[in-house]
Amino acid sequence: MALFFGVIEMLTKLDAVNIVLNSIGETPVSSLTSGLPDAEAAESKLDATIKEVLAKGWQQNLERSITMSRNSDGEIIIPNQFLRVDTVGYDRHINVAIRKQNGKRKLFNVVDYTFKFDHDLTVDAVVEIEFDALIFELQNYIAYRAARKFQESAMGSQSLDGFAVREEQEAYAALLDAEAENEDNNILRESPHVFYATYRFNPLSGR
Repeated sequence: MALFFGVIEMLTKLDAVNIVLNSIGETPVSSLTSGLPDAEAAESKLDATIKEVLAKGWQQNLERSITMSRNSDGEIIIPNQFLRVDTVGYDRHINVAIRKQNGKRKLFNVVDYTFKFDHDLTVDAVVEIEFDALIFELQNYIAYRAARKFQESAMGSQSLDGFAVREEQEAYAALLDAEAENEDNNILRESPHVFYATYRFNPLSGR
């Protein structure tokens, strides 16, 4: 018996903007440079939602165990596309945050209250990715979340809002399914609770 697999067509940013516009009953545009106020507002809402959703961290935009090198001043400069950073491995005990100083995004030691580090750090980083490069499920969820938020701010219709919420929920469920299918989790590493109990340098671990 032959098996046939459908190919999901990815969304373009223009497709997503038109999904947002459709939420308020506006006709689609053929270009992102149409100059129409509603289209520009829809794209702005989409851009904000892209960053909001990606900042949560998904399999596609999470870079694990990368080394962040210090500069000559002992500081670690954070690239603009990095949305969040968390120390891992031997450095997981170092509490850090991203802060801006002199126009540059840097890693900040929250406990020691300093931008300077005595060694390079190993981190997990959540990075921003272009919309066109995202998997379909992420694109779809972002588009319908932006549509729901745009409809709320532009019209505030309860009947339309109920429909938009349902579409967003369905897109979110599909995204979670895709995440579960694509993950290859090791329970000893990926579960923070199990990791805490089994990490060899944790005094509570068995060794």
